[in-house]
Amino acid sequence: MTYNIRFDNPQDGIHAWPNRQERVASTIRFHDVDVAGLQEALRHQIDTLAARLPGYAWLGVGRDDGRNGGEFSPIFYRKDRLTPVRHGTFWLAPTPGVPGSKGWDAALPRIATWAVFEDRSTGWRFLFMNTHFDHLGTTARTESARLIARRLAELAGALPVILTGDFNFTPEAPGYALLTETLADARIRTETPPHGPEGTFTGFTGEVRPARRIDYVFTGPSLRVLRYGMLAECEDGRFASDHLPVLVTLRRPD
Repeated sequence: MTYNIRFDNPQDGIHAWPNRQERVASTIRFHDVDVAGLQEALRHQIDTLAARLPGYAWLGVGRDDGRNGGEFSPIFYRKDRLTPVRHGTFWLAPTPGVPGSKGWDAALPRIATWAVFEDRSTGWRFLFMNTHFDHLGTTARTESARLIARRLAELAGALPVILTGDFNFTPEAPGYALLTETLADARIRTETPPHGPEGTFTGFTGEVRPARRIDYVFTGPSLRVLRYGMLAECEDGRFASDHLPVLVTLRRPD
């Protein structure tokens, strides 16, 4: 799953985090997600979700200082099913190892959090990476895609790869073309017809904007995409976030 949960902004009024937190947690819980890449999560939001999802652990650091400052791109995972073998975070910038780095024409620091997971029952391993590209910098989005493609190759080796995130670009963007040179868009690869609307951005309203597909799950060639769904669950005309979660069912190589 990939899910931009919207940072806790008190100015959101009825859509503020205290009014949404259980619905976000319930979405992950009900769909029995094995691993989820979240975006825009502040540390107290992560703590709230962790308390409501006791079957999950999480990995990640804040983008501002490499500790607890600013938004995280955390990875939540089922701790009874998966064990992280190694993990880390890098900044989407020419200085990826320097906390708080801002790259190219980006308005804000941006990060990618990654982990190599091992299936506790089979020993099978895969690389999972989660990110959030800049909302303003067009050069930053392209160069971030280039950096991530390079880091995926370095970190994964022969391991299967899953890349999730809010990329703030549509499929026509150069960054999308860069990533799909080696990865597949799960919506395109799915073996069953996609479920739900195409767009992923709602702005909290009861309407999904069709042209705004900016949240993705990308997969390496060895993984089969069995199902792809955009979860457009709405209560009283309101979504749990200003983005929709994307849920994908994958099958590992035989």
